[in-house]
Amino acid sequence: MAQTFDFKPQVDFLSFDGGVKARGALVKPSQSALRELSDIEEKILSGKKARITSGAGLSFGAPHFGDDIVSIDNSRFSEIIDYDSENGLLEVQAGATMAHVFNFLVEKERYLVTQPGYPSITVGGCIAVDVHGKNQLRDGNFREQVQSLKLFHPSRGIISASADINKEIFDLTCGGYGLTGHIISAKIRTRSLVSPTMALYIVPLDNILDTPAYITKAAKENDFVVSWHDFSARGAAFGRGFLLVGKFVAGPEIKPKRAEGALHLPLHWTLNAQSRKGLDLAFYSLPFNRLINVLYGGINRFSTEARLITVQECLYPARTLRQLYYKMFGQAGFHESQMIVPLDRFAEFTEALKNWLDRNELAVTLASAKVFMGTQSLLRFDGDGICFALNFPRCEASGRFMLFLDQLTIDLGLTPYMVKDSRLPLAVVKKAYPQYDEFKERLRKFDRERLYRSELSRRLEL
Repeated sequence: MAQTFDFKPQVDFLSFDGGVKARGALVKPSQSALRELSDIEEKILSGKKARITSGAGLSFGAPHFGDDIVSIDNSRFSEIIDYDSENGLLEVQAGATMAHVFNFLVEKERYLVTQPGYPSITVGGCIAVDVHGKNQLRDGNFREQVQSLKLFHPSRGIISASADINKEIFDLTCGGYGLTGHIISAKIRTRSLVSPTMALYIVPLDNILDTPAYITKAAKENDFVVSWHDFSARGAAFGRGFLLVGKFVAGPEIKPKRAEGALHLPLHWTLNAQSRKGLDLAFYSLPFNRLINVLYGGINRFSTEARLITVQECLYPARTLRQLYYKMFGQAGFHESQMIVPLDRFAEFTEALKNWLDRNELAVTLASAKVFMGTQSLLRFDGDGICFALNFPRCEASGRFMLFLDQLTIDLGLTPYMVKDSRLPLAVVKKAYPQYDEFKERLRKFDRERLYRSELSRRLEL
């Protein structure tokens, strides 16, 4: 039988943040058939080679590739399998992107309430890193939407898993960074789309310490809430910003000004790890960042009128502008640190950041927060507190800042998101995730030969 997949034995991989490079192999099935995986297993992986599934490849860390590891491209597995209109239950292959799912559901006036802000991220990727969405306090993480999934492991065959059947495998897979096997498909709960239109308004924040109270209240009463903060300001103005708050609004006369059919998303997003580093020079510096923040913050903080946007603009904001934002980091790339800060340590956290940035010149290009409510278990990014995200250029000062954040994480009991930080040390993960050893033990019992590996799993000794 002729080979039915594309195989490249040597491929140079790069994490989206530019921090990790590796040389491995890449195999891409030509169609969404399980026999393709069997064929790949027989012809490429039969020597018990390490492998990992790859989705959109947009992870800032590196859970989808590694040195001498075969990455299995899941993009062909993108079909909608079934839709139960009575229960709003969608069965879809794991390589389907958020754009595939959105375009299918919007016609049925449904949507996924929890999803990342990148339309090219796959369902399998969302499960593997247990993503959060625009209102985690109300909606939880992605796994709350997953009724069941199907997983392929060469030593175990095809496994159906849910909160009721093979629960241990389900728990390991949701937030398991792809280390339990190849996610084939999932049944996902959807929610009724009250309106294709959202009203978006601004709540100014003059003091960063007001963030927890304001953002928690807004999250309880609205559909979308995220904060923006100016970390280039100094003195009492440090961290001033605003909340972006959105709420669905219904009515035949309430419509954003958009062309017919504009709710549908293109199925491909051109930004990836290679195209992101297309600009030779990094544009961000502290003076430049201060100027941008004064303009952006000023325009938004003094905006008194709510504006109407489409649901796709809410779920996937500023797609074109975001591509430029990431490209402006240049060849060197950037760091992201995303962490859950306990409410009772928030003042200490922000004061420590202010003191470090007062003494060091580093352009924090993004400082943003959401509110979380949940229980942290295994290696899942969850818990109670304020989820704070920071972006900054990759440079000598940022390296020192990351070490400072590592120590702050340990001292204040923060929870870092492993998929956002491509150099997060094992010692920090062990301190921040009390069930690290339990996850590792359970994973090794399930995948005894440790067939599924990645740069992330090797760095964290999983």
